[in-house]
Amino acid sequence: MSHFGNNTKIEIKTPDEWLKVGSQIGQLVNNWSMRTDLVAHIGERIGEEHGAPAAYNPRMAEVEVNTKVAFGNAQPKFIGDLNQRDQQFEFPKACGAIFHESCHARFSTWDLEKSARELTAAQNEALHLLEESRIERLGAVTMPGNRVFLRSCALEIVLADMSDEKIASMTSTRQVATLAGLTYARVTAGVLEDEDIDALRPQVESLIPEETLEKMRAIWTEFQFLNPDYDEPRMYELAIEWDRIVEETAKENGEPERGEESGGSGGGGSLGEAIAGAIADALKEAQEDTELNAQGEAFDQQTREEGEAEAKARQSKGEERKKHKDQAHKIFSKGHSEDPTKGTNSKLTERRQPNSPERVAAVMISRALDKAKYRDRERTQTASVTPPGRLRTRALVQGHALREKNVMTQTEPWRKVQRKQVDDPTLTVGVMVDISGSMSSAMNPMASAAWILSEAVKRVQGKVGMVYYGNAVFPTLAPGQHLDEVKVYTAEDGTEKFDSAFQALDGALDLLSGSGARLLVVVSDGEYTPDERNKAKAWIERCRRDGVGVLWIGAGYYGEGAKDSYCAGTDASFVRMGESATEVSMAIGKAAEQALTTAGSRRG
Repeated sequence: MSHFGNNTKIEIKTPDEWLKVGSQIGQLVNNWSMRTDLVAHIGERIGEEHGAPAAYNPRMAEVEVNTKVAFGNAQPKFIGDLNQRDQQFEFPKACGAIFHESCHARFSTWDLEKSARELTAAQNEALHLLEESRIERLGAVTMPGNRVFLRSCALEIVLADMSDEKIASMTSTRQVATLAGLTYARVTAGVLEDEDIDALRPQVESLIPEETLEKMRAIWTEFQFLNPDYDEPRMYELAIEWDRIVEETAKENGEPERGEESGGSGGGGSLGEAIAGAIADALKEAQEDTELNAQGEAFDQQTREEGEAEAKARQSKGEERKKHKDQAHKIFSKGHSEDPTKGTNSKLTERRQPNSPERVAAVMISRALDKAKYRDRERTQTASVTPPGRLRTRALVQGHALREKNVMTQTEPWRKVQRKQVDDPTLTVGVMVDISGSMSSAMNPMASAAWILSEAVKRVQGKVGMVYYGNAVFPTLAPGQHLDEVKVYTAEDGTEKFDSAFQALDGALDLLSGSGARLLVVVSDGEYTPDERNKAKAWIERCRRDGVGVLWIGAGYYGEGAKDSYCAGTDASFVRMGESATEVSMAIGKAAEQALTTAGSRRG
């Protein structure tokens, strides 16, 4: 309709305070329309002439959103990221308007200028009218999760399409025919429910006989299944047929032919005005009822989606944990430990007792780790009838909707999170050491660090595990094991199996799903294949989300590069490895204290 058309003029700049929301809407419309070229302009004055919450301009490849109509009185600073599902449910009407225009951008591929040339004005208007329910049906079919958003704003769009100015020039029959094409057709499309249009039926059925309404229903039903790419001629034919049926019905109702109305009274003077007023009143009533019902549906759908997502996440985590447990069993099993370097070029070159500096370093690191042990926080989420907490507006609306239906039930619109502190949690440390050829200079200090960490974590009643990874993965310190000797291995491998090494450590130590203070230490230059590099970054991000501190020790010739490649923009700590065991150990102790403190603050 009027909010879908070509315009070469960008009228109003997005206000500064709405720029962030506008950027999110731009991402959203491109995502929902399967495009990459759309831009969004938003603001309170955008689209004032059509009064719709949003509009799509194919010539300019832009979507306009009227923030006042779409978001009501919501301030931009209180609108979260609309690309997040929970925020979409916070603003279902706005998201419905955005999704509607995204559907135009995706599915309205016919030539607007060509249709304006080849059809009369009334026939072209009929084409636009039929297009509204067609693109919404496709939207509901391709993205059924967004159907409730369309329902939330459908009648808001209809109100804009049937403003007083637009229907003033129509005959009464054309007014109600347009109403049917915008509402009844949306029921057929699966966007509105039958109950949503109950208030409109008297207006439509007073002027359009049931037999004629069935002919019109056949037109919009067929139209909804057409594709402009190869059905454009048939779309034109249906628009022409629609216009013919409407004009014949108007004539049967004793209304003047188009162009013969007197005084611009809307087709029959006071009758046309009376019908238009009745339509406006009925639309307003239907819009309020439908928006309220859609709010309740949105609440139910979000609850269902969150439950399904939680169940899926639990299943996925369970599968992931089993996979990692299997990998840990494979790496840390007795059979593997009898020949630990199987599959790699690395060899054990030295075994010795720890020296005095290493023993001193172990004591000092144990003190640092003990100091770094934070208070773990157990998180419990509860719902409440009264504040404090976060107001869940959908629960509030649902309660109102239920009361309107005389269902007396108490809703709990306030959600709050309670945290209980647990003192002195268990410390878990997992260490991964790269044994590719470029890491040869790091092997002596890391052999010392392995023993030092084993001794230090033992002193604070913690748990530590260590693996070396190259062409394959092998353990140098199993969880719960205490090293009696310093063992030095060579670094001669040509690749790095970071992913397998992390899975083995996580399976053995429960880094991601465990509790307490957890730390991952990576000793590497980070020179990996693209696939292993991406997996390393992904696991570091998972550690961040799951409260695991990360310490990356840059070792080898290229060690400094890992700082930018893996640690920049994350909570991971980075230190450059020195050559002496004491220097390496003290660096680990200091960085471990910082990493664990950061993780503890983040979990709180």
